[in-house]
Amino acid sequence: MDIRTERTLRVCHHCGLLTPNTALRCLECGALPPDIEREQQERLQAARFVESVFFRHAPLSYLLIGINIIVFLLTAFSGGSTDPDVLTAFGACNQKLIAQGEIWRLVVPMFLHIGLLHLVANMYALWVLGPQLESLYGSARFTILYILSGIGGFVASYFFADPESIGAGASGALFGMFGALLVFVYKYRADIPTAVRATMQRNIWLTLLINLLITFSIPFVSRSGHLGGLLTGIGLALVMPWSPPDEPKTPLIWRIGQLALTLVVAASFAATFWHYQGERPSLARFLGGSNLFPENKAVSSFVEACNRGEEVYRLILRRLEAGQSVPPTLQAASAAARQQLKQLRPFNDGATRLAAELHDLLEAQAAAFDQPPARAVVEQMRERLAAYERNQQRWVTEEGARYGLGFVAPDEPDAPVDASSSASS
Repeated sequence: MDIRTERTLRVCHHCGLLTPNTALRCLECGALPPDIEREQQERLQAARFVESVFFRHAPLSYLLIGINIIVFLLTAFSGGSTDPDVLTAFGACNQKLIAQGEIWRLVVPMFLHIGLLHLVANMYALWVLGPQLESLYGSARFTILYILSGIGGFVASYFFADPESIGAGASGALFGMFGALLVFVYKYRADIPTAVRATMQRNIWLTLLINLLITFSIPFVSRSGHLGGLLTGIGLALVMPWSPPDEPKTPLIWRIGQLALTLVVAASFAATFWHYQGERPSLARFLGGSNLFPENKAVSSFVEACNRGEEVYRLILRRLEAGQSVPPTLQAASAAARQQLKQLRPFNDGATRLAAELHDLLEAQAAAFDQPPARAVVEQMRERLAAYERNQQRWVTEEGARYGLGFVAPDEPDAPVDASSSASS
């Protein structure tokens, strides 16, 4: 027969006396068991860390949100926050203009946004992450991280993005914040309580992976800009120390860096408005502009460019069929139509293919400007135009409806196609 006895007493690790297992604290000295005492100490350390670090004042994050909103309203009241011409006038990243010396376009675009949804998404991320990072590094170092990450993103866009595209948005700076937080939770893991560190690591990895997934899933997102900002933030956080709770004051070097970059931003805005060639803000332009969805402006620009390109192609084709030369005005119109098609902002793969097909038609036609082409070449131009029209009608029928587009065949074969016949928004 087995005789089992339960241990009803334990030895207190503080005073060494026996106390009942049923009692949470030692009856003699009031000490807790080691595992419970360690758990409570970890919770207390985590609470003290959170209170001393994450409840610091973070005024710069909210100031940046305010600046972004003000700039957005200026673009909205100047003709539309999704209008490429308005964005370019307000300093959007443009490779050709930067190459011509307008280097402020590497700074100002981090305060520009393309549409209301773009602004809301980025400002929500800044509202969530900004105070956290500013509390960890202090306002001076946060200024350096944010601005240099934004610049790093647009430098990457300048070298690796589509040369015909324009760039805007705080995403590069936000990805720099992701990179800085990622470095922080590993570089200073010894200074962070275990519970806080585990939560921060899990959250930052999850947030970063979601944003990278979005970056590589949406076609018109600047992947180079996001990755450039991320790598810049990581590099800065590797060499830049954080601001621990016992830091008496921010070292002078970071204050100088903050002041220098603030002056860079101010000078960039000054250069933008000095060279500004857009419309003056007004309520009428706000009501008439496109400010909510970038896609709306992209669709209308696509319709306009395709209609114009096809019209020019038909006019030149009729002259070539009649054996006439192409006058300089039509040659210039063809070049302008090709440029307009090339600069379209993508919103649908089928639409992008149509625009590229029409651009190639105009490009091939332009090769015949110097001397009248053979009859077979002219016939081939007519056949390629007919093939393009079939592809256009198929796309409008199958996919154009989702963008509010419809197709109406022209009354006569050689009639120019207007905005309501090939596609209308």
